[in-house]
Amino acid sequence: SSSQAARPRRPCSAHGRTLAATRTAAGAVPARRGRRLPYKSMWLPSSTPVRGLLRCLDAGFFIPSFEEEGYHCVGDIRDTDIEEVRGFVAALSMPGDTGERLLTWAFQHEAEEERSSDGTVAEPAVARCSRMMDGAWFEVVSPLYALHMGCENMGPLLYSLVRFVKPSRCLEIGAGYTSAFLLQALEDNAEERARWRAWHGSIAESRGPGTWLVESELDERPSVLHCVDNLAHAGTTAHLLLRVAQRLGLDRHLQLHLDEARAFLAESEASPDAASFDFIWLDGLLDFAPPVRGSGASGVAAGIDAFLERLWPRVAPGGLVLLHSTLTNTAVRGWLDGVQGAAWGPPGAVLSLLEPHKRFQNSVTLLQRRPEGYAEPVHSSLP
Repeated sequence: SSSQAARPRRPCSAHGRTLAATRTAAGAVPARRGRRLPYKSMWLPSSTPVRGLLRCLDAGFFIPSFEEEGYHCVGDIRDTDIEEVRGFVAALSMPGDTGERLLTWAFQHEAEEERSSDGTVAEPAVARCSRMMDGAWFEVVSPLYALHMGCENMGPLLYSLVRFVKPSRCLEIGAGYTSAFLLQALEDNAEERARWRAWHGSIAESRGPGTWLVESELDERPSVLHCVDNLAHAGTTAHLLLRVAQRLGLDRHLQLHLDEARAFLAESEASPDAASFDFIWLDGLLDFAPPVRGSGASGVAAGIDAFLERLWPRVAPGGLVLLHSTLTNTAVRGWLDGVQGAAWGPPGAVLSLLEPHKRFQNSVTLLQRRPEGYAEPVHSSLP
């Protein structure tokens, strides 16, 4: 911990000082412990927790030191003189360039915020065109796409599922291209509910919407995507997500957490809004559910089960959990073959889909939590 006395800091705010001088030269950053973390274009809101960033940098050991000093979120760092922060970081003797990366991310925000002339701020026309499958929409989303992630068909599938089942609280582990589809689905669901409410108020016939719609499902309600990413994947585009969401006018639905997934689940359980999730999309299984060491071939299955044991109680009754790339690799296929006997479940329903033209990143498995006593409502005697 720091030798300086801890001092109270102001609550995290959405503003700070422009400190362009802290930006480092662009270029490749040497990988550390298998990670290639983005060194530029990491645009972070001031409310971003520092502890999550430290875990992303494999520097969780230093969390107590930062919190003792009063640096709980990025805004706390921005509200402090840069030289004071540099001195604090230097005194910690953090390994490699960990401290410099953290400072770069923290103080880059203002330079990125002053970007009205480079087209990255949402223009009204762009915000209004936010419809999935629209050419302009795809143009805005394209920086998030990475071929080897294999999500060119997963994105539209996730969009359709969210549009159909209308979840309010979504969780995505592994941010990127699919995040935009999930956010757009939440936005379009909100607009659809508003249109149904307007129709309901304008029709009074006995066979009108009063007999067609479930009124309680039309209530205006907030919908949010909690998106968690630890920046571990070499081809991550998670650092671009917030900017894309703002360009599309979708950031009101986004809660981005740069952190380890297991740490996020553990800490969010203690938060005041630790509600369950209606829809969960898990991408990059080996990143957030690493194999259990010393378990041989069963280590992958043990790692996934250990993660789902913590996650499954947070799934709402009837909620869906989707896992990517489950069918054509022996590691995850072995886990899937035994999923109905899992100690954390078992899931009430399992469905797997295959993209037959691809060798990798080519499948998805849907699990539905159907606890004892759960059933969909019955509204009529005939279809």
